[in-house]
Amino acid sequence: MSRSNTIAFPSEFAEAKSPASSRSLRVTAVGREFLRQRAFPWILLSGGVFLALIDPTVTASVSWLPFLVSLFVFGMPHGAMDWTIQNRLDGLNGILRQTIAFIPYLALMALSTILLVYVPVFTVVAFMVLTTIHFGTADLLATGHGQESLVRRVLFIAGRGCLILGPAFAFHTQSAWKPFGLLAGMGPASPSSIQTVAIISGTLLFVGVLLALSHVVLTFRARPRAALLDLFESALILMLTALASPLFAIGLFFLSTHAYRHSVRLSSDPIAVKNDDPESVPLWSRLLRMHWCSFPLLIPTFVVLPIWAYVQFGSIDPYALVTVTIGFFIITTLPTSSAGPSSSGLSPLT
Repeated sequence: MSRSNTIAFPSEFAEAKSPASSRSLRVTAVGREFLRQRAFPWILLSGGVFLALIDPTVTASVSWLPFLVSLFVFGMPHGAMDWTIQNRLDGLNGILRQTIAFIPYLALMALSTILLVYVPVFTVVAFMVLTTIHFGTADLLATGHGQESLVRRVLFIAGRGCLILGPAFAFHTQSAWKPFGLLAGMGPASPSSIQTVAIISGTLLFVGVLLALSHVVLTFRARPRAALLDLFESALILMLTALASPLFAIGLFFLSTHAYRHSVRLSSDPIAVKNDDPESVPLWSRLLRMHWCSFPLLIPTFVVLPIWAYVQFGSIDPYALVTVTIGFFIITTLPTSSAGPSSSGLSPLT
């Protein structure tokens, strides 16, 4: 698991003591954590669901927008923190030593690129599996379930991951496949392939709902508030991915929930932002600093993506740029998922 993606902080705290009278308005630590981890994602996810209910064709016409925004806010910057995190964990100084230490990461990127070119279907399927685990694990840590039993963690990770990707491919199979087909130079999928993918995705959707509900039931016994929050969030994700354009839905989840929560986690860790007490700094200031710290890897990425889009598609329009961005995620998922232990020592499945 990537070092930058597994740095974690507790997501539930005891109620803060307040000298205010019992009649005064108090904001507890749990309330602050809700605002930090759930409020922003829920606002954007609800907006996406509302838009899809009013006119789903609008989400199709701007399907590229969430992923395009994520290039500059939360999405690509949080991934580009891999360079900074590795160097600070290893105590490396000097561009030469840092570059040498990053060679294994670059080698895995090169291997993923070769696999995408020569065995695209296998590579895309592997990317989907890793993405399912990655999305589920990130939400597990962000919503305070990281210390649960192994069975309950597996239920949460698999259930959440299937709810994100399953409906998109089950209900919008052809359009969900489109960017991957363009990247692989395969064009639209055949009717038989569409039917097969739809059946598999429908099965994953059913499994995702079953696992997510099982986790909610188990959690409700000890933590009813957390269980209800998880149930509402899963319902938002399911409605968004079932109703909206798949590229729009997954992009909005990636931007508003996955990348945002990773960014909050990174900006709250001393190793990530090089601050002995990051919690003493306002969240917005720490998030800005995290974006600044991502520049060493972010700037080369901004150079590569337009070139890639122009070479492969002869254009740098938004859809082409987002398509190669997805391609970039494919070739960086393997190194991101295997680049060393977490700084916190927290592994979601151990």
